[in-house]
Order: sequence, then structure tokens, then C-alpha cells
Amino acid sequence: EAKRYINPHLAYTFVMHGFESIVGPVKGVFSKETNLNKAREHSLLISNRPPFVTILTLVRDAAARLPNGEGTRAEVCELLKDSQFLNMDATDAQIHTVVSGALDRLHYEKDPCVKYDSNRKVWIYLHRNRTEEEFEKIHQANAAAARAKKLQKPRVPRQPKQAKEETSS
Repeated sequence: EAKRYINPHLAYTFVMHGFESIVGPVKGVFSKETNLNKAREHSLLISNRPPFVTILTLVRDAAARLPNGEGTRAEVCELLKDSQFLNMDATDAQIHTVVSGALDRLHYEKDPCVKYDSNRKVWIYLHRNRTEEEFEKIHQANAAAARAKKLQKPRVPRQPKQAKEETSS
């Protein structure tokens, strides 16, 4: 996990129990030089972590490490517990709640990485057959789209506080 987050802008291959699982780059991180913002506080995560390490990224990584790319929510929770970024005081109930919400969010994304098979009651990791190269191509396309979108938005200059107060009186 430490190696995975050294280069969050790149795809990463986990090797566990004799099998490989590939995860895409962390969404929204397009270069090694990440901004120096502090991580947003989350009760289930340690404060001293990179800002791009979120419950969503950790659950995505846990789902990718499911044996054969399939497993129950409880199995995703167990894999999440392996994370060095998880607060040791987190209860099983808290973990189950956030994993449930994260899996729901992941499966409604534009390019979902998981889907739920209601007949078998398992979550399936959909990106299992993608290569690191495919992940990085997609990530670069997303970076280009983000840059283009940023260039399209005209920046509205902010008024100083004093000027705002004078105009609203």
C-alpha cells in the first residue's frame, strides 16, 4: 500500500496470495507533484495521510484485491482493514457503513469499477482485466478533459470583503 501511494498518478499492481490485481491511478491526481493541501479529516482515517487517500480510493483498492475479483461487502471490509491509513479505533459497524456507501458510489460512477450481483449477493470488480497501460491511457484522457474544462471556465475575480460590504448596503 505504501508503494501504491508513492505514485498515485500511476496504475498499480498489487500482488497478494499468488495473484495480481491492478488498480487504476487515484482519480483526480494527474502528476507526482500533488498539491500540498492537508487531507480532509475523516473519523475512520488517520490524519497523517496523503490528501488523495480517501475512503473511496481505499475501498476501490480493496475491491480490486478480492480473490477472483468477487466478494461480499464483508470481504471488502476485511481487505480494507489491512490499510495502514485506517484508524485503529474504527469499529466493524463503522467500517461496514462506510464501505456500503463507498461501494454504492463506485458502482454509480461514469466508468464503474464494481457492480453488485443481487442473485449471488457479491460485488464484482469490473476492471480486473485492464492492464496498467489501459488504466494510464484512460487516466491521461481524463487529465486532458479536466484541463480543457478548467480552461473553458472563465474565472470570476473575487471582490475584497470590504468592497462586498459596501455594495450590499
